[in-house]
This record gives sequence, structure tokens and C-alpha cells, in this order.
Amino acid sequence: MDLKDQMNKRALFLSIGAAFMLLTAVLTFHTLQTPSHQLVSPPSFTQDPAPSAQMAERLSHAIQFATVSGEGSQKQVEFTKLHAFLAQAFPLTFQILKPERVNQSSLLIHVPGLAPEQPAALFLAHLDVVPVEKGTENLWQAPPFSGRIQAGHIWGRGAIDDKQSALALLEAIEAMLKAGIKPKRSIYLAFGHDEEIGGQQGAAAIAKTLQKRKLNCGFSLDEGLVIVPGNMIGMKPPIALIGISEKGYLSVDLSVAQAGGHASMPPAESNIQILAQALVRLQKNPFPARLSAAAQAMFAWLAPEMPGLSKVVLTNLWLFQPLLLKQLSAKPSTSALIHTTVAPTMLVGSPKENILPAQAKATLNLRLLPGDTQAQVLAKLRQKIADPRVKIDPHPGFSSEAAPESEIEGNEFQLLHQTIREVFPEARVAPSLVLAGTDSRHYQKLCKNQYRFQPVYLNTEDLNRIHGSNERIAITAHAQASRFYFKLMQNL
Repeated sequence: MDLKDQMNKRALFLSIGAAFMLLTAVLTFHTLQTPSHQLVSPPSFTQDPAPSAQMAERLSHAIQFATVSGEGSQKQVEFTKLHAFLAQAFPLTFQILKPERVNQSSLLIHVPGLAPEQPAALFLAHLDVVPVEKGTENLWQAPPFSGRIQAGHIWGRGAIDDKQSALALLEAIEAMLKAGIKPKRSIYLAFGHDEEIGGQQGAAAIAKTLQKRKLNCGFSLDEGLVIVPGNMIGMKPPIALIGISEKGYLSVDLSVAQAGGHASMPPAESNIQILAQALVRLQKNPFPARLSAAAQAMFAWLAPEMPGLSKVVLTNLWLFQPLLLKQLSAKPSTSALIHTTVAPTMLVGSPKENILPAQAKATLNLRLLPGDTQAQVLAKLRQKIADPRVKIDPHPGFSSEAAPESEIEGNEFQLLHQTIREVFPEARVAPSLVLAGTDSRHYQKLCKNQYRFQPVYLNTEDLNRIHGSNERIAITAHAQASRFYFKLMQNL
């Protein structure tokens, strides 16, 4: 190697070193200059609306009514009994405010404010629950509709989803009436009775009622996200996640028709095989990973609170976003945050093992990222399957587009942020995306700003109990939620 080559090589190494040092400097500067979004709100003493043991007993009693959604007239009596119990448990609320029944089983409660001209606050919950899957009853540590109180928890279907929210809201209203506290802004409580099957008869009907009355809604607050342990993402403090959007909902039927016949003379390629190949194509070609505006906001708010290398990565997504997307894609729970997901949930073939079916059918459930419309998703499914023998149709029934993102810079979000910091001072707040669906979708025309936050601490174990076995809520968590609503209503 001659002198000129040595000098060129040295210059190359120096250039690489200088570029590395410059990149390191840029990353360090940007990391250190990224400010925290957390409000500095000193803890505010707020007494519980009622003794925690009494609130636990009332929630326990409410769980004992098997208000399973979609089970027809035989379950109407359960909602009627629940309403009667609530009237007994919260006498001031029912005597003074006179809750209105909507479609028999839903409830609408209006708390007049001192300044009725100001935009109202709409609090949402639902009184229905999902059924207990047959054959799993023996997996429960307490019978699913017993409402048993043991080991510091209230057990049963609805303990988290979502009778807990309804009861906590009623505790706050009853305490305000008892203390003679009048909110500045008007408050509405809207409790649907069929959220678990789409909310068409409950929340949708309440929304139409409020639209006819020309409700001026400042914001709505519904279930959706909760307070989770920070160690789930490598942080020490817990994280209070506020949903500012939710994914869309669409079910799709894939079907392949073919002459049926006897299984002893199968065709070279059966309709079941054609359908299976279509499902495999979808599995091998998922929708692309991307960060929605809600996900971007979440990482922007969490980045300054993260330790070490995680902080560097999240404050410099202009460089590390591909790495983040790859890491998020590795787990189903985080992959759903960045993908429009496709889940085959139902398969139908022959009614008997020795008959070739005339039609093979699969039903897919899709959850759409904000920015992906139903029409776009259907078109992309056809492109991915690329087989004219496979018929692709929307499944009959409920569907919804992804919800638009609500504001995080305005007064309504700041009000939630402030109250969380006052009641849960140890928690860090961040906006996020709700992966499931809520009744909020029915109120989009009423409320520009829709937030989805259930003020309870839930760990990974308890999150997995939702819609599963051994659903429960800690007595302390229910009391904290009631305290949060009590404080929020006074902060309005």
C-alpha cells in the first residue's frame, strides 16, 4: 500500500469517526433537550365519596345481577332488578335527578351545572357483561356472579368491565348531592346495556336522544385504558394511559363455493383447501406496521420519563423508528398497536365428516388502525388473497371506522391530566390508542373530544382476566376510581 492509499484510508476512518461523533452529539442533545410533558400538580387530598367497604359491598351486589348482553327478554328482568338495586343504593341520585330509562335497560342521568351554557361533561359506562364461557365455570375461584369479597378483591363478571365504572360514577354523584356540591358544568352519565355486542340499542339510542336535545358536549370519558405498572415497558413509575382514539371494527366473510359430494371422490383442490391457502396468504402478508398519531403521541410523552438507552431511542424516532417497529411487532400485545390486525375467528365446512361441503367459509375480525378505512382494508384483502374463487364480503352486523384522535393540547385533556396527577401523583400520564372498541364511537357526532380512561390500577394478570375467568377488582382500586371521579367532577 503506497502513501496515497494510506492517507485515503486514514481520511475515510477520520470521516467515519467524525460522523459518529456528530451523530452521538445530535442524539445526546436531542435527548437532553426533550422536556417532560407531565404537569406538576401537588397531590390533592380528596376524601373517598363513601367508606371503601360500603362501596365494595354495593359493587358486589351489582355484580350479582347477571346482566349478560344479547340474551333476549329473559335477561331483561336482570337489568330491571339492577335498576331497582341502584335506586335503593343511591337514593339521592334517583330521587333528585330521576334517571331516565332508554330502551328499557340503559340509563341516562343529568346533573345540572351552575353554568349550563358551558360545554357539558359526558361520562360513559355500560351495565351489560359478557357471558361466562361454558365449561370454564370451575376455573373461577368464586362463582362468576357471586360478587364475592375476599382477599382484598371484589370478584365476578363486571368487576372490571364495566360495572365498576358505573358504580364508581354513581358513588361520586351521590356524594356530591349529599354534600350539596354543585358542579360548575353540567354532567351527564350514560350507562348503556349492550356495549359488548356493539351498543346499537343502548349507547346509540342515548346518543340520538342527546342529539335531539342539542347537547353541547365538551368531552366524554369512557372505559378503555387504565393505570399499568411502569415495569411493563422498563419504567419505574406507573403509567396512566388515556385513550385519544380507538381502532375500527370490521368482520369479513371469506367463502368458496364448490359442488359438494361424497368424500370418497374428492376434487384435486377442495374449497376448504382454497380457503386455507387464502388464510395462509393473509398470515404471510400482514398489514404494514406504522405509528398512528395516537401511538406517536404516546411515545413522545413517555420518552422523557424513560431511563437510559430507551430514552435515547424514543426521543430520536427520526432515526430509530424502524427498530421500534420491529421490536413492537415481536409481541401480539404491542404488534396490535402498530398494525391493522386480521384474526380468523370462525370456520364453517361440512356438517359431516364424509361429505364435501358445498361452501367453505371463514370469518375474520379486523381491528383497523386510524387512517385505514373499511373500504381500503377490503380492497387490500382482495389484493393479498388474489384469488377470484374466494368471495370476500363484509360480515352482517356491527362495524365501525377508527375514531379520530382527540386533542391533547386543549383544556379538556389538561383537566384529565391534572386530576390524575392530583389523585395518582406517582403515575406518569400519556395519551394512547385503545385497541378494542367502546361505546364512545356512538357519541362522535356529539363530542369532538373523546377520552377513554378507567382510573384503576391493573397489573398484567388482572388485564388478562377481562372477558376471562376470575375477573376481579381490588377494593382499594375501586375506592381510588370513585375518588378520581369525585375530584374530576369538582374540577370541572
